[in-house]
Amino acid sequence: MATRQFAAWVGPFAERYRESGAEAVRLARSLSDDELKKPTGNTSWFVRDELVHMAASGGDFLTTLGSVLRGDNVDTSVFADIDARNARNLEARRDRSMDEVASELENNDTALQNLLTQLTLEDEARKPAGMPFPLNQLLNGYAQHDPYHLGQIRDALGRRAEEAAAS
Repeated sequence: MATRQFAAWVGPFAERYRESGAEAVRLARSLSDDELKKPTGNTSWFVRDELVHMAASGGDFLTTLGSVLRGDNVDTSVFADIDARNARNLEARRDRSMDEVASELENNDTALQNLLTQLTLEDEARKPAGMPFPLNQLLNGYAQHDPYHLGQIRDALGRRAEEAAAS
């Protein structure tokens, strides 16, 4: 695979997304049915739900970032009524196998890394049309999303971060 080049401010985000995406894929492909059924700290969610949510949210982030890069108005509905959106996303993916979820996570990461190469130094403080905050805040917010859910999974499985990174 060719080495991707990122604007200086984007590189740390790209690395964080890559690392959390790889961990999510490993978990989706390796956890047993019993492990996937363990409840997490999120109200009524299980480990499987956390992984499915990460895949769905990754798609939403790709749509948002793609709109920004094309210069389109951003559909801010992805930021509104998040609980209802999460419920719809989980229901829409209820019958997917974990291999399908892992593939979606992988595809999201590849697409995200490719989009991130398009960002420039000038984009860091740019406030895209339709967004209530600048682009660097969007990337920073999403950089915390998957690690949060991976933490929920690790806690449910009784794993420490160091153990999860080594697996």
